Amino acid sequence: MHNHQRFDIILKNILGEQYEKIVFTILALGFSLIVLSGCQTREDSSDWLQGDWYSKDWNVTYTIIMQNDDDWVIKDGEHTIARCSQEYTDENNKKEIELVSKKGTEFHITPIDKTHIKFQQVSKDGTLGTTDAVEFLKKQY
Repeated sequence: MHNHQRFDIILKNILGEQYEKIVFTILALGFSLIVLSGCQTREDSSDWLQGDWYSKDWNVTYTIIMQNDDDWVIKDGEHTIARCSQEYTDENNKKEIELVSKKGTEFHITPIDKTHIKFQQVSKDGTLGTTDAVEFLKKQY
């Protein structure tokens, strides 16, 4: 008789009729923990936005840096374009992110896939500077 079979018999003797229910419950709990830990790694945050993004249309690379949960910096090389706060996430599809600079300029960012975004700069009312949405590609190093 193998060791695992002896262990099985000992457990059955100790736990009695409840043995199968207990084993099933333990397996179900283990499976639930695996599923829940998988859900926890989903990207519900905006972390994916951090990094270097290149636009072929504008021939520019922007670096987007999250300083904390709501504060962002958009840079063109060493030049800071804007310091922003994350004001809005589209509640309907939970994908569009709106960063708003202290001067009121809005940056609408919508993911296309894991490596592409649509980026649109919208100036506050009364100022020039609104752009068409352009596509940016995330640089991979």
